[in-house]
Amino acid sequence: MERRTVRTPKEDGRSVAKHAVLGLLLERPGYPYQLRDRLQQRLGPAWTVNSGQLSKIIETLAKDQLIRRLDQAGDDVSDRRKVFAITDDGVTEFQRWFDQDIEVPLPRRPLLVQITFAGAQRQQDALAKIDAYERACARRLEQLMQIYQDVPVDGALLRVDRLLLRLNLSADVAHLEGELSWARHAREMISWLLTRDAVWPSSPDSSSTSHWTPENLARKALFARIARAEKDTRSAGEDQGDG
Repeated sequence: MERRTVRTPKEDGRSVAKHAVLGLLLERPGYPYQLRDRLQQRLGPAWTVNSGQLSKIIETLAKDQLIRRLDQAGDDVSDRRKVFAITDDGVTEFQRWFDQDIEVPLPRRPLLVQITFAGAQRQQDALAKIDAYERACARRLEQLMQIYQDVPVDGALLRVDRLLLRLNLSADVAHLEGELSWARHAREMISWLLTRDAVWPSSPDSSSTSHWTPENLARKALFARIARAEKDTRSAGEDQGDG
């Protein structure tokens, strides 16, 4: 069989999810619903996926010959009854991905885009959005801290899966703590901005789309051509007079 290795020049969330499923199948085969549950059990609530998302991942992995079905049932059986295992190509692909250096991505925050382009007239609304985001981060942080504390690690024998789950949860906790700190900083900056006279990067009427209609643009272009023609005529007359 021809060996196929999937190469992704830049990893994204979907690629990481596919390799997470390969990692689960490295440990043991499983049904799709088991893989869905194990993802969250091993990596935390950030890895909650629905059946449709997992079906697409499994379909892609099977198409690339990185996993295969173990059961002998026909193709007409439901996905819940299909057992999947990793192939030799899947093991090779996981190792290739594991050997890659991980880049440090910078997040694209929708809230920051909203604040940046809110304009002078929406700054109070932007401040309200920041406050709401801060409250949401605080609630989510409290939930994650409770989940973290509920994962037992004590015992005569150390459970590696529980220890690594705590490691995953601690990353989410640190992320939310950073978001909370940023939200407080953002609130301070926008509050300070509201007390200052400031120059904004747009004219007062730039929010009106009527200024940029095709008719107005065409009219401006026409007037510009007339002005250039008159200027050229005057220049030609002055040249003749000099002669």
